[in-house]
Amino acid sequence: MRQFILSIICILIEMIIINFQSPSSVVNANTNSYEELQNAISTYLNDGSDYSVYVCYPQKNSKPFICNQQKWRAASMIKVFILATTMELVKDGTLSLDQNLTLHSYDKVGGAGILGGYSSNTQLPLREVLKLMITHSDNTATNMIIDLVGMQTINNYILEKHYHDTILQRKMMDMEAIYAGRENFSSVRDLGEIFLKIYNHECVSPEYDDFMLECLLAQTDTECFNSALPKLKIAHKTGALNGLFDEGGIIYNEGAGDVILVIMTENFAGESIVINSMKNFAKYVVNN
Repeated sequence: MRQFILSIICILIEMIIINFQSPSSVVNANTNSYEELQNAISTYLNDGSDYSVYVCYPQKNSKPFICNQQKWRAASMIKVFILATTMELVKDGTLSLDQNLTLHSYDKVGGAGILGGYSSNTQLPLREVLKLMITHSDNTATNMIIDLVGMQTINNYILEKHYHDTILQRKMMDMEAIYAGRENFSSVRDLGEIFLKIYNHECVSPEYDDFMLECLLAQTDTECFNSALPKLKIAHKTGALNGLFDEGGIIYNEGAGDVILVIMTENFAGESIVINSMKNFAKYVVNN
């Protein structure tokens, strides 16, 4: 009987020890190492384009992996920082998600989006304009937000939050600014950090971070990450300009572990080529 009781006690002690192990020591066993990710980049992102990559496993307490960190043209990825700035102003009461904005004929610009087809003088609540800026990457909506918030206010927010590689220097489709050399810039590090803050509900506040996640989850450009991982929820943003295609966001992978993944390109070999390469890399990062 004594031996039986001792055996039970030993089993219970062993279970307690296992349950109180450091979570990072358990889950990090399945995290891709720096060397493994470098090898994966060489394998999957080898189409002749220039790539910059950020990978983070937020549930596994792992440090972010960054390859080829530098400041590159932000394309529509800059809209994530515009969204966050606006939400800060909503939180402090300067703006309201329910206030109406008027769509003027002079607001309408080309490129991505659907607001250009709306009638002039249409009234839209701020929340709807913000959603269109992210879900449809609407350039008209973005410019309306920049006019409302102010370019300097957005850049002040970017500086205050220590996104050192990011700057807004022109509105969307401002060809005169582009020809003058005024571009918008960011980096995989800055984008990875803001996605990680939104993921952890540490960007603006839990309530407003949820709104941002709602916008990012409703992204209509599903050609890359979503196509590669059709069964997973992905809160993300894409961007495209001549010579580049970017995508970044939060890949929810219940059971195996969520991933923050950002990929930026320059001097690409073609949009369809880089999208295929990025899809293969995204599948590797999630499934290994």
